[in-house]
Amino acid sequence: MSALNKIFQMPDFEALKALQLYIKHHIEGVMMGMHQSPKTGFGIEFKEYRNYVPGDSLKQMDWKYYARTDHYMIKEAEMEKQHDFIFVLDKSLSMNFEMHGASKFNWARTLIAALAYLASNQHDKYYLFNQDNPPTDFETFLFRMIQIQTDKEKSLDDLNPIQKIQNKSTVFVFTDGYSNEKDLSTLLKNWAIASEEVMLIHLLFDNEEELEFEGQYFTFKDLEGQGSVQVNTKEGLQDYQNRIQNWKSGIQKTCAKNSIAYWQVNGKEEIQKVIFELLNHFNQSWS
Repeated sequence: MSALNKIFQMPDFEALKALQLYIKHHIEGVMMGMHQSPKTGFGIEFKEYRNYVPGDSLKQMDWKYYARTDHYMIKEAEMEKQHDFIFVLDKSLSMNFEMHGASKFNWARTLIAALAYLASNQHDKYYLFNQDNPPTDFETFLFRMIQIQTDKEKSLDDLNPIQKIQNKSTVFVFTDGYSNEKDLSTLLKNWAIASEEVMLIHLLFDNEEELEFEGQYFTFKDLEGQGSVQVNTKEGLQDYQNRIQNWKSGIQKTCAKNSIAYWQVNGKEEIQKVIFELLNHFNQSWS
């Protein structure tokens, strides 16, 4: 079992402490390796470096850079108005699918927690969409994330925006995309209208795309509770791979048509690398 599943299976308060440590550890590693970016947000608070000149505030001095190079450099900040980060989380039962002992739902909750941590440090507003009485502090936000569960009654229809977001905002939609094609397309289009920036975090694991099996016959069970089916993997594998690639391509085209950034979580990479690449993709998409 992976660390993610272990954390979320702990009693609530133990899980809270473990998730806090887990997020802090991995985020600090990410930010140490983050490149300069012209876009502020999620802890990337500077526009450029310049040489120190007498009279500059020592608060702007990059002491880590000095320690590495023996050269004084100033980080120039690019001030922006407060930004809202909105997390849209698919709670359907198919999000319980696992790879290497970590479920899609736990991947999504952990990535949301990491992004919220960065937003919190930057004093930006962040919240989970369609949640009653959203918490105003990070610890309570994490605690609520731990308590959220998948629900067979939930569908993408519940995640559509009611009105246009007034503040400058970025929306992250976390879903595996397993729904009616029209429903997913409508959801993405509606969020593209409601918010300035939208990113789809597509939780499509590598073992779903490839379906590599040692045997010839396997029984597949529907996580949504609609039964099971036995498949001859040798006969159906190529057809399945073609279908899932066409389906994925359709989602990517919908995103492109609506100026939505697309990002896939394949379930096989380390969480720190995923966060790092996600933030780079986030900054490059609207720079």
